[in-house]
Amino acid sequence: MLNEAFSVLVGTSIEHLNRDSYSDIELIRQGVTADMLANAMTFTGLSRRELEIVLGVKLRLHDKLLPAIATERVLMLISTIQAGTEYFGTQDKMLLWLKTPNQAFANQQPITLLDTTIGMDMINATITKLSHGMTA
Repeated sequence: MLNEAFSVLVGTSIEHLNRDSYSDIELIRQGVTADMLANAMTFTGLSRRELEIVLGVKLRLHDKLLPAIATERVLMLISTIQAGTEYFGTQDKMLLWLKTPNQAFANQQPITLLDTTIGMDMINATITKLSHGMTA
């Protein structure tokens, strides 16, 4: 479940809610509001342009809700940033790692892979390996 990522979006803890995967799906289908998107931008530390590239949509903070696919990608991105921050110790170190070319990713910056689900999975797998003491 995505409780921590949803908490970032709404700006408060939602751990007290009795939620399951079906609740997550319904919230994803409803979309992200402008306020939630602003919370995501603040949390991830990514610029508006970087977030647009990752989500594959043009962001209009005053406009309608994000479509479900972009909302799901926001949540996946937040979860990835959370996992990396936990491993690296600070969000700044995580963002530096994302923006530094890495041999594990064919000398590409990991951030350039976040625009695809496969790329995000590769980054999450690498963070998991690192957190278990393996080399990337």
